[in-house]
Amino acid sequence: MKIAILSNNASSFIKPMSIGLQTMLKQLSVQADIFDIGLAALNYSDSGTLKIKCKNTIKSVINLVKPKAYALHQTTNLSEVNNLESKLKEYNAIIVVCNIPDAFERHKLHRIEDIRQKLKTPIILYQNYYLATRGAWSRKIIKSGGFGLERFDWYLAASVSNIYSLSQEAHPLSVIGHDLRDDVLKPSEKSTFKVLLDFKRKGFEHYRALQIQALEQTNTPYTQLCGTYSQAEIKNIYQQHSALFLSFKESFGLPIIENQLCGNYIFTPFNHWVSSHYIDKQVHQPGEGLLGDSFIVYNNDLQQLKNTLIECENNYNAGKIYQQFKVQYPQFYQGDLTVFKTFIDKLNNGEIHANSHKQYLPLNKGIIYDESGI
Repeated sequence: MKIAILSNNASSFIKPMSIGLQTMLKQLSVQADIFDIGLAALNYSDSGTLKIKCKNTIKSVINLVKPKAYALHQTTNLSEVNNLESKLKEYNAIIVVCNIPDAFERHKLHRIEDIRQKLKTPIILYQNYYLATRGAWSRKIIKSGGFGLERFDWYLAASVSNIYSLSQEAHPLSVIGHDLRDDVLKPSEKSTFKVLLDFKRKGFEHYRALQIQALEQTNTPYTQLCGTYSQAEIKNIYQQHSALFLSFKESFGLPIIENQLCGNYIFTPFNHWVSSHYIDKQVHQPGEGLLGDSFIVYNNDLQQLKNTLIECENNYNAGKIYQQFKVQYPQFYQGDLTVFKTFIDKLNNGEIHANSHKQYLPLNKGIIYDESGI
């Protein structure tokens, strides 16, 4: 069994996910190769490349004035695309690691169907969550002309624990978790308890303002993330802090996992902001759930935040937080290899194939959602 992983080399969650996927497959004795131009190749067109180059030029000029304000988009050329497609003939399956909604928009990854039909190879999506558990947001993608579950031949997800449950039909889904471990993301005791503030996001400014107020009133040192960082830079930053403050609601959030690997607390204003990290939810069970011990929920209350912040600082133990994470989230520590093995078996016996996606169109009607879009 040989699997190709189509990725990119951007400073985002896609490359760490691809490396973790490769690590898990290796443990299952499956050869997996990462192609960093994979997403660029799936998006390749002459006009598209020209647009990207123009955008990159503009971003480069802005970066001269305001360093690292924007990350540049990856480009490729027709020769590299043809070379990749030739190599893909050697593989039994292709796994695309791509963010949502890009994975489902009509004008994105437009070469998928051409490659699938040329090679007769199943194409699978690996994401932090499953489209059908995203409620109104999923329905919006489909209603606006995007693809639904009929786009890929199977789905791998890190989690489906969410406010929205799955419909009762059988879904083309394997919840395999993550393996993001490396030599940098590890627990270490810090001489100073220091907090890391997540990136700013429009519409969530008042949550961040309350966090800063609590930090300053308790004289707690903090760093605010801004601009862009390489993977090495951001991991080193996580390593230097003791807690991550979330400034907006997360669909999943790889930094949540990476900070816990460093032995860091995760502060969130509300439980439902991190619903993909519930430890007691089943895929068909709606509503809120419980979070692990490293999560601090302060209900967006200033005094409660200050009190818990002081308590966490006084009792901080990176090794303990790390061990709790391993026990409570084994699927996010090293992946769920049992579930992953079942997926590989389905590939081997032909249950998952290049025409599997055609069976999933009816599942779009069963996506559970409400009108509030919470």
